[in-house]
Amino acid sequence: MFRRILIFVIFCVAANNVKSQYDPQFSQNMFNKLAVNPGFAGASDGLNLVALNRNQWRGTMAIKTTVFSGDMPVKFFGVNSGVGLNFINDEIGNFTNLSIHLDYAIKWEMDKGALSLGLNAGLLNQSLKANWNLADLRGNVYEPTDGNIPSADQTASAFDAGLGVYYESEIFYAGASLSHITEPEADYKNEFNFKTTGTFYLLGGYKHKVEDTAYELLPSVFFKTDRRSIQLDVNTLVRYRGRYWGGLTYRYQDAIVVLAGLEMKNGVKFGYSYDITTSAIGATGFGGTHEIMIGYNLDINFEKRTKRYKSVRYL
Repeated sequence: MFRRILIFVIFCVAANNVKSQYDPQFSQNMFNKLAVNPGFAGASDGLNLVALNRNQWRGTMAIKTTVFSGDMPVKFFGVNSGVGLNFINDEIGNFTNLSIHLDYAIKWEMDKGALSLGLNAGLLNQSLKANWNLADLRGNVYEPTDGNIPSADQTASAFDAGLGVYYESEIFYAGASLSHITEPEADYKNEFNFKTTGTFYLLGGYKHKVEDTAYELLPSVFFKTDRRSIQLDVNTLVRYRGRYWGGLTYRYQDAIVVLAGLEMKNGVKFGYSYDITTSAIGATGFGGTHEIMIGYNLDINFEKRTKRYKSVRYL
């Protein structure tokens, strides 16, 4: 598996024009909607903040992803809207992919919920470190004197944009979105180009209150594809008294995920997930993924005399 990853990295460096999957993978996607769908901006009742850190696998080719996002509802010229800011830093071996986006969504109130149409725009930056320290990989997998492998650090940036639609009611949510609609192309000093193709997302979830108990069932699905590969997560969470949750996710042909979390009385919530790898990489001993989430929602309705702290409607 690591040889394949390394061959991919070298191919990216050597090729004149490369297209590849860019967007990172998450397990606690029910907490992280703004990262994949700008239509979610302003869907919560207040200032919604999320920080998420994911450490996937171990060793030289480990993947480390960090997300910071924030959004809130606003009114522009009397129109219900939402604004957001999203920061994602994704480290894959010697590659670092950084994206910073501003999000805007316009909202229409409906009989039983709200429909939003969103757009994001920002900067996509890609960098490649030249410290090819591969001593912990088994075998001689590359030639250090290969002229196609850069001897100095490389970096390039490009404009990026995406769009999405999102619907939410008291018991149901659904959304569809497409990232990188501009197909940003990072130009490394004309030595080679790295074109990022769009990723299509579908997400949805439902809240079911178990009658005469303090439990809620929160099933959800998450799907993404870049026309080369897919990720399909089927989640089932159980929440107790609105503050404690646990559950399982099945990720098609990849992993089983264990999730747990709690919300404190001050509105701060913590979530944790662990991916049990079921694909071939699990047999290498480098499998397994830890993901930590911290979230907070602040009621910013200044028309109220008493301010309240509350969690987002959905996990």
